[in-house]
Amino acid sequence: MSQTPGNDSSKQSNFIVDIIIHILPITRDTLSFIVRKCAHMTEYAILAFLLYKTFIHKQNPLIKSFIFTALYACSDEFHQLFISGRAGQIRDVCIDSTGALIMLLIIYFILKRKDKKIGS
Repeated sequence: MSQTPGNDSSKQSNFIVDIIIHILPITRDTLSFIVRKCAHMTEYAILAFLLYKTFIHKQNPLIKSFIFTALYACSDEFHQLFISGRAGQIRDVCIDSTGALIMLLIIYFILKRKDKKIGS
């Protein structure tokens, strides 16, 4: 995704924005920002889940998954510094990492609940 030039990336997001703008009383800029950041969070949540599945039989799979996802977010933002119309931002690393963290917390609570049921 970060390989996509800024103009093309905006066109992809604006397709979704155009649909939603007719439903919600919100400015185009605000909605565009929300759509783009939700897409980032979702992508990184999926990455964290896949990494968790990779590390599931290793020690501390949740922690390893978060670290690898956060490092990938850092490398992705660094990569964007070299793409026309893009800018690497710390804020985006935080947003991406938040998506990963939410997914990993969901996994943690599901596992905790499953262990509780087995113990009962």
